[in-house]
Amino acid sequence: MKAVLLCLFILVGYSDLSAQDSTLVIIKAGNRVKDVLTAADIYYYPQFTDGNVILRDGTMVAVKMNYTRLFDQMLFVGRKGDTLALADEKNIKFIAIDQDTFYYDKGYIRIIVDNDFVKLAEKQIWVVADVRKIGTHNTPKNTVAITSLSSYSDGHDAAKSKDLLLNEDLVLRKKTEYYFGNAYNHFVLAGKKRLQQLFPKEELSIENYLKKNKVNFDKRDDLEKLAQFLSDLY
Repeated sequence: MKAVLLCLFILVGYSDLSAQDSTLVIIKAGNRVKDVLTAADIYYYPQFTDGNVILRDGTMVAVKMNYTRLFDQMLFVGRKGDTLALADEKNIKFIAIDQDTFYYDKGYIRIIVDNDFVKLAEKQIWVVADVRKIGTHNTPKNTVAITSLSSYSDGHDAAKSKDLLLNEDLVLRKKTEYYFGNAYNHFVLAGKKRLQQLFPKEELSIENYLKKNKVNFDKRDDLEKLAQFLSDLY
């Protein structure tokens, strides 16, 4: 296990967007995460919840866990009461928390449809839309936009990340991504080409379905219908 990556955010407020990435957070240096984001914004569950980590060798570990949208990490409560992040994710087969199942494939995704041969999963995360350095006379300097969260790795309790201050202005976007998975629990970001590569034997069937049905790969309802169609092929 390793200590969770500490967040470097300083947050100010929200504004709604019409796109699928529906929430924008304006960041100002000198504020704290807890001043703006609630626990419901940061964590998937309202509190750390009993769950099981099932490893690829069949070992099962029971521990209280929660998923953080800031880091795309699965956190657990350590023996000393500190908050840590699961490590060695490649050895994790899946994680079961309450009624949910999470897989790890270059990040954690939560299953919303599981038809054995075909899976549909989602990921809700905060991404960095822009960052501005604070220069002389407290004047912000615009920099190239980035997409990942700046963080440090050390031995501190992850909960303390809410108290960190930074001399940068940040803009965060709340983003929902959808993924298709196969029977081997390999997942790809939802999209026509990637879906056909994931199910090469069904390439023509997928092509015909998409010609007859208008599919928005950012819309859950459309993807659930597509997942059902693929499942019926097996």
